[in-house]
Amino acid sequence: MFLRRSGRAFSTASTGRRMLCSLQELRDLQGKGLKFPLHPPEPKEAAPKADTKPRRRRDLLATGFVFFNEKTQQPRAFINRCPHAMLELDFDDSDFFCEGFIHCKVHAAFFDPDTGICLQGPISSRKALRGLDELRVEVHGEDVVLLAEQSKARFTSMPAYDSQEPEAYKREKQRELAEALAKRSDMSEVEEIQQRLHEKTMARLKQYEQMDQAPRKAKK
Repeated sequence: MFLRRSGRAFSTASTGRRMLCSLQELRDLQGKGLKFPLHPPEPKEAAPKADTKPRRRRDLLATGFVFFNEKTQQPRAFINRCPHAMLELDFDDSDFFCEGFIHCKVHAAFFDPDTGICLQGPISSRKALRGLDELRVEVHGEDVVLLAEQSKARFTSMPAYDSQEPEAYKREKQRELAEALAKRSDMSEVEEIQQRLHEKTMARLKQYEQMDQAPRKAKK
């Protein structure tokens, strides 16, 4: 399962190594992210494996996103879930960035796109959260591939191109974020966030309800 808090590996083995897109497609997005399902629907005729536990509804709906990192010239991917309320970061519009930083549209937390660390917590408290969960991707030829086996999904080290200590790096990124946000003046964004959160929650609850009803109908 993808969201275990242990250090054990997790797997995307239901589909094995999976091609997400071409490297050129990511470059063409010009800093935006590409959203994808972590667990694609399995064919209806596929029989469940005896040693496989059924996935929770939340896991079945989980998504990830991948983007092209201009500094490293490599793709970077994360699980699309904010550590605060465990909701998706993007509100289903695949727009993950604000002023060059990963932005949770639910409660306005901000994360560093290079490391996944939290730079500013949710709007209610601004208390820092744990970092985003990383997904391992590689470039094979011209394709961006999601690896089948995923290790503990959090960054624990600094980017190879940065020589700063972790705390110094974080303070520098927080300063850059504060400067970028200070130039913005859209205070109405708070109300928009609250409204989108309500709509998102209602839509997700409806999905859960439909998934619950499907097995019951099949038994009739």
